[in-house]
Amino acid sequence: MKEKKIEIDEIGEVTFVKSKRAKFARITIKPGGVVRVSVPALMPIQYAKKFVVEKKTWILKHIEEQNAKSFQLVFDENTEYRTHSHKLEIYRVDSSRLQSKISSSRIQILVPKFIDIYKSEVQEFIQSSIIETWRKEAKALLPQRTKELAQKYDLDYVSVTIRNTKSRWGSCSFHNKINLSLHLMKLPSPLQDYVILHELAHTQHKHHQPPFWQFLDTLTNGKAKILDRELKLFSTRGF
Repeated sequence: MKEKKIEIDEIGEVTFVKSKRAKFARITIKPGGVVRVSVPALMPIQYAKKFVVEKKTWILKHIEEQNAKSFQLVFDENTEYRTHSHKLEIYRVDSSRLQSKISSSRIQILVPKFIDIYKSEVQEFIQSSIIETWRKEAKALLPQRTKELAQKYDLDYVSVTIRNTKSRWGSCSFHNKINLSLHLMKLPSPLQDYVILHELAHTQHKHHQPPFWQFLDTLTNGKAKILDRELKLFSTRGF
C-alpha cells in the first residue's frame, strides 16, 4: 500500500492511499476533517486528485456537518469558557434586547430574562460575539507574531491576512501572501507558532514533500511531525 499527501485548495492536506482492493476512488472523512481517498492500484494519483477537486463542495459540507456535531457547545449562565485572553460571562437581565460588551479581558453577554437562552438565535448571538473576540485577538497577535518568527529565521513573506476560515488553519500563496484563520485563537501558543512556521516554511517549499518537512523540522527543533499530530486534536470548527 502506498500513500501520498497532496495539498488541495480549501480542503487542505488530503491523503491518497493506493489499494489493490479498491475498484474506484472512494473518499472518507475522518474526525477532525481528515480526508483520505482510497485509489485503485492502476489509477493515476492525478486522476484521483481531479475527482477530489470535483467533489470539493461535498467534502467541505460533510466536514462542516461532522465538526458541528462533534464540537457544538451550548452556552448558558453556568458555562465556563475562555478565549485566548477573554473570559465569557453571561448574565440574565431586565432588558428588552440581547447585548454584547467586549472589553480588554471579558465578553459580557446580557440576555433578557424573558428569553429562552437555549433558543437558536440566542446561541448564535453568543457564538458571533465569541467569533468577533477571536477576530480582535487574532488581528492584535498573529501578524506581529508572524513578523517575529520570520525575522528570527530570516524568512520573507509579503503580507498576513486574518480570515474566518474553517477549512484550514492557514495557507501561503505562490507569491508568499499568508492567510491565517482567526480560529488559531483556540490553540495554545506553541501550536499557534507551529501553524505560522508551517506557512512560513511554504515560502521556501510549495509542497509537502520530504524537503518541506525537513525544513520545518529545522524551525521547530525537530518536532514538526509531533506538533502536526497535536494540531489534529483541535478543529477550526465549533467551540
